[in-house]
Amino acid sequence: MNLTTNFDVSKETLLSLLCDINQGKIQLPDFQRSWVWSDEQVKRLLCNVSLAYPIGSIMLLQLGSSKTSFKPRPLEGVTLDSNLSPSLLLLDGQQRLTTLFQALLPQQPVMSKNARTQKVTHRWYYINIYNALYCPHIGRSDAIFGLPENRILRTSTGKVFDCSSLEKEFEAEVFPLSRVFDFSEWRGLYSRYWNYDPVKLEMLDYFEIEIIKRFEHYQVPC
Repeated sequence: MNLTTNFDVSKETLLSLLCDINQGKIQLPDFQRSWVWSDEQVKRLLCNVSLAYPIGSIMLLQLGSSKTSFKPRPLEGVTLDSNLSPSLLLLDGQQRLTTLFQALLPQQPVMSKNARTQKVTHRWYYINIYNALYCPHIGRSDAIFGLPENRILRTSTGKVFDCSSLEKEFEAEVFPLSRVFDFSEWRGLYSRYWNYDPVKLEMLDYFEIEIIKRFEHYQVPC
């Protein structure tokens, strides 16, 4: 007896999937619930990708190959110029891809939810370059952190952590994950700010190999 299957598992780069989402090629069926993840869930997912850990597969339905018809809608954070018809519907993996899209691609803050109060906020996500590279006792999840929409955090002790400008990011030695696919431009500005200090450049070389390349080459089963 011949056994056949009508599905296949392949891999797509994360960047390719996010670009397809941004262009409206991948959308959601209208029955999918709205998305909001907590700050800790967002950080954990970004941490896993930065370490090249698996985040699970996603399920896509190719339109035109199925008799089932669903009304599509774009993922949270996607702005389309017109009612573009998608070629793929995202059936499983909405929360993961929405998180990664908002955090890495559109240069806008990520919508997240406070786990205690359930209040929805908007945050930018950063990675502390030095801690991520040279402080294994800290852990990657603690090297990644979110800042409020204005990029200024005031702690309970009165300390102010300010990343509201590029220069302040450079001074704090933190990298905005929203620039992960635009690292070369950020790197050029950082290098010029520090007058091409060889120690700073060596650290960035290491950062690019250990962190940036993992995002660039990350593949998702689908």
